[in-house]
Amino acid sequence: MIKKIGLVLLTMLVLAMAITWLSYLNFRSEQLAALESDSQIANTSAGPIEYRFVGDSGPILLFLHGTPGGYDQLDGMEGFRVLVPSRPGYLRTPIWVGRSPREQAQAFAALLDTLNITSVVVMGGSGGGPSAIAFAARYPDRTLALIAMEAVSQSTQEEDEASEMPAFMRSDFSMWVILSIMENFMGADAIVKMLVPDEANQELILSDADKTATVGSLLWSTWPISQREVGQLNDFAQFERLDLASDEITVPTLIIHGSNDINVPFSQSETLADQIPGSILHVVEGGDHMMPFSHEEEVAMAIEQFLTRNNIR
Repeated sequence: MIKKIGLVLLTMLVLAMAITWLSYLNFRSEQLAALESDSQIANTSAGPIEYRFVGDSGPILLFLHGTPGGYDQLDGMEGFRVLVPSRPGYLRTPIWVGRSPREQAQAFAALLDTLNITSVVVMGGSGGGPSAIAFAARYPDRTLALIAMEAVSQSTQEEDEASEMPAFMRSDFSMWVILSIMENFMGADAIVKMLVPDEANQELILSDADKTATVGSLLWSTWPISQREVGQLNDFAQFERLDLASDEITVPTLIIHGSNDINVPFSQSETLADQIPGSILHVVEGGDHMMPFSHEEEVAMAIEQFLTRNNIR
């Protein structure tokens, strides 16, 4: 009798594993197809660059995503036509298109050439900061303004513990299992509370259904890691030896950072503001790395006022 029960349990376990694996394969196939169908490939002088355009009116915003990420990290920004490329090493943009921030800036200039775009507002978010800063420094004639959003801007000098990826983030399957469990069993509220350490900031997000959903979906912009890992590891290597020539930037610059950010220290933006002549540092008091969502209205107002002041709106 015990042997029969054991056999039944083993059979059920094998069946559950098979169903899980088949579900994963189906999910992976659908998601990869969706990622490809929602973007385009531009064959530039620097090499193939994946990109997506979002929005129909307003100035063109070149948004350079964080670490990890891809063109799918941003769905758009009100008042802009947003051009979102996958930075080298992410999704369908190969790493050889540009490893250093300077090389990536050159690649994005080549993308603008291919798309017949003369000038842009360039925004670098978090790990996209270095290439955005490098672009503004190298191409002032093509940069209407620079917006550094909680941006990495200073060399880490030494190995950052944050660059050590958790074991589950090294496997597409394990990431899928964990993210699916979080999404289906923990719920959006629990995900927000995990990502946002401060209770006041949690409430700012949880009180708005759209913000809550956006933060929840943000986790999926890190999957599949197999198509983002090369870019992520390159970013970490570049962060240790940044030399961005920030003091050469002459275009209007807005720097936005939360005072309680532990992912990218607030002090980086304080230093960046000292390096860029005439730059504006907008401090989101109490904001952490999720402040673009928790303090969305304040951030949008700061950007709007900055653009209006510089006659870009």
